[in-house]
Amino acid sequence: MLEEWIRKGKEDEQNNFLSNSKMKYLLVIVICMGLLALIWPSTKTNTNVSTPAVQETTKEVISSSSIKSSLARELEAILSQIDGVGNVNVSLTLSSEGIKTYASNIRDEKRDIQETDNRGGKKTTVEQNVTRDLAVSSGTPLLVEEKMPEILGVLVVADGASNPKVMERLVNATATLLDISPHKVTVMPRKGEI
Repeated sequence: MLEEWIRKGKEDEQNNFLSNSKMKYLLVIVICMGLLALIWPSTKTNTNVSTPAVQETTKEVISSSSIKSSLARELEAILSQIDGVGNVNVSLTLSSEGIKTYASNIRDEKRDIQETDNRGGKKTTVEQNVTRDLAVSSGTPLLVEEKMPEILGVLVVADGASNPKVMERLVNATATLLDISPHKVTVMPRKGEI
């Protein structure tokens, strides 16, 4: 009887799949995958990527001191050549800084991500990435526009400016060269002139 019981126990052991070590590992793996499937949300990704290469402009401020000194030197050289005029000094008043406008390429990327979990909850995420790069041609930035600062007034001190005809010539020449109205130009004789 004891032998029958031991034989029957061995047969039951072989028939019982939980007693087999390979079956135990397989059962653990299946349970883990089931739990992982419950926890992990199902994801539906909707990606809309738009990448138009749009041209926009980038602005850079021009130094007013360099513009002032450059214009003043140029005016002094030209005005000193007018008949009856000797040595000339020019001072300019500018309203603001000048502006250089450069072309730039813009890349705009937009992604919509929609997620749905097992419980029916929905989540939408929008990612947007904008990249701006300066447009370059032959190694130099593409200049679209250069705005000079507005000239508010000009003072010209010159030898020979005590003569009304010479003074009028200086006012007209300065107004014409700078494309400003004559009332913005003041001409004064140099110290010591009568």
